[in-house]
Amino acid sequence: MESEKHIDLGRWLGLQTAFATVSGSCAAARAQCLRQVRDSHLLDELGLTWDEFCKEYAGIGRQHADSLIRQHENFGDAYFRLTEIARISPKTFQQIAGHVDGDTIEIEGEKVALTPENAPKIRAAIQSLRSQVRRPPAPERPPAAIVELQIRVDALAADVASAVRALNPLQDRTCLRALAAYAMNKFRVLSRQLDET
Repeated sequence: MESEKHIDLGRWLGLQTAFATVSGSCAAARAQCLRQVRDSHLLDELGLTWDEFCKEYAGIGRQHADSLIRQHENFGDAYFRLTEIARISPKTFQQIAGHVDGDTIEIEGEKVALTPENAPKIRAAIQSLRSQVRRPPAPERPPAAIVELQIRVDALAADVASAVRALNPLQDRTCLRALAAYAMNKFRVLSRQLDET
């Protein structure tokens, strides 16, 4: 029984090592193998910790193994396919994930296969997408007259608040509520007038 567990662990280790050695194209499969070993009870039954397995058998640190597994769980195979072609962080992938679908990336409305032949085009598109994400279009600035009106409304509200603080709020509470209702009604009328025009 013990030798079967060693054989099972050896199979997973062999697969993981092969994927690590062959190329980055197997990174997704490597992450899946690492997750299978971590989540199985093989390590417990063999008296190994996850940390020991990572260092001694997988040849990577536990944090790196956990990171690979987490990236695969969060982003799937597409992330790993894209990282074979272009250096891309998980954060950047999250930002452009809407343009990546399985084995393709959308570039200017065109689906481009995630293959080494398309690498230059894909790298350029990623740079473009990054810059779009970093610099979203500036919101439209309201006209100066509107900004001036907003400043006047803010000043009026500050003046009223200052005047209210100077009064005895306990004594004049009913009058102040009536005044607030009056002011809100005036602005509602103005709002309706704007809707009608």
